[in-house]
Amino acid sequence: MSRRHSTDNHSNNQTQNLRSACSSASSTIKQVDSTLALLKTEKRVKEEEETQSFTSSHWDTDLEDDDYSDDDNNDDDEAHSEKETYLKICDTVGVTPVSRFGNEIGQEEIKINHRFLKEAGTKAIASVLLRNKTTSKLHVAFNELNTKGGIYIGQVLSKNRALTELNLANNNIKREGIIAIAEALPNNTVIRRLDLSGNGLGDKDAVLLAEGVENNSSLDWLNLSNNKFSEASGVSFGTALTYNNSLLELNFSWNHIRREGAEAIAKSLRYNDLLEKLDLSWNGFDYIGTTELGESLKRNSTIKELNLSNNRLSDEGLKNIAKGLEGSEKLEVLNLNHNLIFNACQGVNKILEMLHKSGAPALKVLKILDIKLDHDCEVHLEKVLKKRTGLVVHHGCKKTDSFVTKKKEADPFDFLKIYLDKNKIHASDLFKRLDPECQFRDSLSRVEFVDGMKRLKVMSDFYLDKLVEMLDVDGDGEIDYSELVKMY
Repeated sequence: MSRRHSTDNHSNNQTQNLRSACSSASSTIKQVDSTLALLKTEKRVKEEEETQSFTSSHWDTDLEDDDYSDDDNNDDDEAHSEKETYLKICDTVGVTPVSRFGNEIGQEEIKINHRFLKEAGTKAIASVLLRNKTTSKLHVAFNELNTKGGIYIGQVLSKNRALTELNLANNNIKREGIIAIAEALPNNTVIRRLDLSGNGLGDKDAVLLAEGVENNSSLDWLNLSNNKFSEASGVSFGTALTYNNSLLELNFSWNHIRREGAEAIAKSLRYNDLLEKLDLSWNGFDYIGTTELGESLKRNSTIKELNLSNNRLSDEGLKNIAKGLEGSEKLEVLNLNHNLIFNACQGVNKILEMLHKSGAPALKVLKILDIKLDHDCEVHLEKVLKKRTGLVVHHGCKKTDSFVTKKKEADPFDFLKIYLDKNKIHASDLFKRLDPECQFRDSLSRVEFVDGMKRLKVMSDFYLDKLVEMLDVDGDGEIDYSELVKMY
């Protein structure tokens, strides 16, 4: 009985200790929960303080159902309301608000490049811009908009009547997105500048865009560079340029337009009477394209700048261009750089002969870099420049590094070090030699410094001039001891 009683007491003690431990643990857990709750509350309050006016009273996730407000509200009130709406939208679609967009809502220009918006982030921004009446310039390049993002931007172009400039470069916009953007263009009468460069667009996208551009009446600047447009795309846009009555500048560089595509674009210039700047660099015009281009230049009365650099133009291609210069009245800048013609230079000669005969009378700049000129070309070039004093010709071939032995240019401080070491003096002693009245950490004017250095014959005038420019870093006309020590 005694042993059993002892065992019972021991068991009761263990039970009590266990209950006490559980009670203590429960109390600790409650304290932890309470602390966590407090921290969460503080974090939420802090977030609300940071977002300030980014709160919302309503939000409709369907962009097509958003209505424009006709109320004549104050601009500040409208911007405040748009900020509130934007934060609510972000919360609804589950994306982090872009603080810069929130801060710039209501301003004339908004730049939110490289924010990785993707589709959801673009939806939040597009939903606000549908009814925005103050922002006229929007930059959303490098944001990976993809399919839906392009659709949302297309809806903005359909409804917004404030945006005049839109940068959509490098966004990987897919076909459905391009459809939305292209279909919005004919009815948009305010957009003036559109950048769709670097989106990997192909021939099927070109058909849609070309139709939109052809029927748009406000667009005067279009960038379609760095895409995958090829021969068929050139045909599509050739038709668009024939009938478009608004474009002033078009960038088609870094594509794959050649043969029939190059021919179609070239022919369109016979009928287009508005386009002033055309960049066709880094394509493949060569003989077929330049044949038609030469004929079009004779008839076109508006082209001022034409870029045909890096087009693998042959000597015959340049001859075709030369024929066009005979009747070109408005051309001011012709870029034929980097076409790497190393054989006979008959094409360049033809161009120079035409210029000497006063062809292309408005031409101010001719670029023929990396086209090796023979003796006849050099003679013709000299005659042209003598006769047409207002003409600037960029020419010459760059040698590759493998054929160039670069001599290291001497550093003015090397000469200074030699002088100080030879005379076993410090930089502070140099200042005293330049001007005996100069004390430690004093300064000298440029004239005093130069005269003193010449008297001491530290270095040649050539390197002395370089040294002075390097020492007077703040441009105040004084050479400070501190500047000398810092550089030396």
